[in-house]
Amino acid sequence: IFLGRKIKMALFMMVSLTALLLVVCLQLSSAEVMMATDSRVQWAGRTVPDMSSSSVSFDWVGVSARISVKGGTYVSAVITSTSSMRGTRMKVYISDFDFLWYPQVQFWVIPNSKINLGNSSTLYLGNGSPVITLENIVDPQYGTGITTVYSFETDGQFVALEPTQLMGGPQNRRMEFIGDSITAATNVVRPEGAGMCGDGGYQSDWSQTYEGHLCHRFNASCSTIAVGGKCMMRECGGLQMPDYFLQTYYQQNMMPYNFSSGWAPDAMFIDLGTNDLRVITKLPNGPQLFIAETVAFMINATTLYNKPDIQFFLNAGPMENNTMPYTIQAIAEAKQKGLKATFVNMSTACARARQHGNTDDCDGCAGHPGIQGHYEMYQDAWPVIAEVMGWE
Repeated sequence: IFLGRKIKMALFMMVSLTALLLVVCLQLSSAEVMMATDSRVQWAGRTVPDMSSSSVSFDWVGVSARISVKGGTYVSAVITSTSSMRGTRMKVYISDFDFLWYPQVQFWVIPNSKINLGNSSTLYLGNGSPVITLENIVDPQYGTGITTVYSFETDGQFVALEPTQLMGGPQNRRMEFIGDSITAATNVVRPEGAGMCGDGGYQSDWSQTYEGHLCHRFNASCSTIAVGGKCMMRECGGLQMPDYFLQTYYQQNMMPYNFSSGWAPDAMFIDLGTNDLRVITKLPNGPQLFIAETVAFMINATTLYNKPDIQFFLNAGPMENNTMPYTIQAIAEAKQKGLKATFVNMSTACARARQHGNTDDCDGCAGHPGIQGHYEMYQDAWPVIAEVMGWE
């Protein structure tokens, strides 16, 4: 009898274990994994797909990915960085009622990490097919390394994006931004009461820059090439923005950008001149050199992209406005050469921004436009771009 009881107990435990394993297997099988190179993942910005690992790598600020999930409660992703300490910071949005830009979470990328982009407690996906957008919001100058996205996982189903959900939308709107530290999202976040501050990546946030706002407003496919402290003029010495413009990554000598990849901007916004000023004022022909090199850059961009109808937008300010007449002259000369170019006056954006008691007339760190300053820049730009491009 005792032996019979032991046999029954063993059989019961075997059945229970089998049932448990079946439940675990069912739970594991219910998760869908989608690789980063899958056609259902849309990418914007300069990226490098690796078909051998089905991964996508990048380092420029503003690079974005967009996916759509049906019937899931969570989404996670495998994202790594080559940085030895910490990688970049990314921001996640979810759609609701056809609005694509509800911000949810931010996270730092670390080597060999699996990032929980959202679960039932931190990011409720709800019913239907929510759209999820990831943005790289820290410039690679701050030691973010190269970021690689391998895969996404959900307990629902990944589905293809609808035309209206794509970055660029049905019209396939495409914008590229070329600039210095302002466009690189440097020194943006300066909370009320913060004293002197300088950016180490913690004050960066591309999503709150003028170009981030513009990309969101127009739901455009955007690329940002921006490096702090750099110029348009080669007379500044060393590598300058015409050099970085040619690169796939911020890190030089790694891989030249393939301008024949199929992506080319409809509009290019150039925000340069603040750092050029130190050279312009020292050279007797400084203004003429700045004008000539700005025009040459635009001509080169149309040649590289094989797209002569790129609409250029050039601005003045807001950290300094001394270069405004030279920028306006560059636009005039560009038009004479058959280019499409329009001036955007951002000269008063910092003066209109919320002040922190600092004397530099900008609300961000180290004399830069902050959250409000960038918003004012955006307010100066979007009506001009909308009218010229015919975008709503």
